[in-house]
Order: sequence, then C-alpha cells, then structure tokens
Amino acid sequence: MRMKLVSLICLLLPFTGWSQLEKIDTKKGNEEYRSGRYDEAVKEYTKALENDPEYMEALFNTGNALQQMARRLQEQAQNAQSEEEKKELMEGAKTASEKAASQFASVAKMAKTNEEINKAQYNLGNARLMSGELEEGIEAYKEALRKAPDDEDARYNLAYAQHLKKQQEQQQQKQDQEQQQDEQKDQEKKEQEQNQDQQNQEQQQNQEQQQPQQMSKEEAEQLLQALMKQEKDLQEDLKKKKNRKAQRVKIEKDW
Repeated sequence: MRMKLVSLICLLLPFTGWSQLEKIDTKKGNEEYRSGRYDEAVKEYTKALENDPEYMEALFNTGNALQQMARRLQEQAQNAQSEEEKKELMEGAKTASEKAASQFASVAKMAKTNEEINKAQYNLGNARLMSGELEEGIEAYKEALRKAPDDEDARYNLAYAQHLKKQQEQQQQKQDQEQQQDEQKDQEKKEQEQNQDQQNQEQQQNQEQQQPQQMSKEEAEQLLQALMKQEKDLQEDLKKKKNRKAQRVKIEKDW
C-alpha cells in the first residue's frame, strides 16, 4: 500500500511542477517589462500561455507589453526621417495595438469580478483608441464604467474618445461638403462647355446658311449655258424690237 502511495505521489509531482511554469514565465516577463524590454516580455508571457492558454495574468500583461511597444513605435514615428519610415512605424504601432486589444478582449470575457472586468475593458478602450477604432474604444470605456462607476480615468478617456469622434465626424462632414461642391462645380463647368459647344454649332450653321453654296462643275456649266441662252434670247428680242421701231419711224415720216 505504501509503494502505491509513493508511486502516486511521484506521478503527481511532474504535473504540479508543470502547472507552476506559467507563473515562473510570467514573473520573468514582468521583470523584462519593468526593464522596458517589452518584446522580451511578450516572449516570456507567450511561454506562460503555452502552458496555460487561459492564464489571465499572462494574457493581461501581454496586452500591456504590446501597448507599450505601440507607444514606443508612435514616438519613433514622430522623429522619423521620411514619410515612408513614419508610415511604416505607425502601421507597426497600429498592429501592436490591435494585438493588445485581442488580449484584453480575451481577459474581459474570462474575468469574473467587476474589478477584473473594469481593468480589462479600460485597457481595451486604450488599445482601441490607439488603433483608431474610436467607436469600439468608447464602448469599452462605457463597459469599464459600468463595472466601476467611480473610475475617473475611464470617465476622462471616454470624454476624450467622444471628443475625437466628434472631431472626426466634423472633418468627414467638411470633406463631404467640399466633395459635393467640387462635384457641383464640375457639373456646372460641364454644362457651360455643353452650352458653348451648342452655341458654336448654331453659329457655324448660321454662317453656313449665310455663305453661298459652292457649285459643282456640272452646275456651273449648266448655269453658264443658261446665261448664254438667256443672253442670246435677249439679243434676238432686242433685234426684233429694233426692227419694229425702225419700221414704225419710217412710216411716220412718210405721212
């Protein structure tokens, strides 16, 4: 009986030691975090989560480390030497914040107490705000305040996020108005060009109507023949009238 009991204890020891590894790795991660080595802290927290994917302290601290990495990238972007470098750093900060938000969202779902939920939602709001997701950040701050109505930090950040959202809406409204004005100007310009084209066409048509039409060679020959015949007929008519006049005058003299 004693041998069986000893054997059972031996079997349990490895599992007991393994169950403490996430705490050890998390502690190492905390040390790296306090030293400002946030990327190393994330690696240690990841080791802890490999042992226990639902270890909330490691999840929460991973989110914090990622947030600090995002802030550092944003600071570097302010001193970037080129727009390309600045864009790359800002994209990295946004990605880090999105990953942090995922960690805090997981903690918020797993949390049991109001205090835990408040902390997770508050940090989730910060991560959403940093990644530009204002509406989602506002909702996270509201949830944090539901669990802790006296949380002044959450109240302040909520007001700030709402202010940013209002500014964004006003800017979008201004851009929409400018776009509408540009479209209206383009439409008016297009109508003016169409009216001008129509006026030019009408003017051209009037000029064509006023200008004599150019005759073809056949028409010119026909007209010339007609004029010659008319001239011939006129000469013959005049000759006849002259003869009649001469005759009439001669008779009158004889009387």
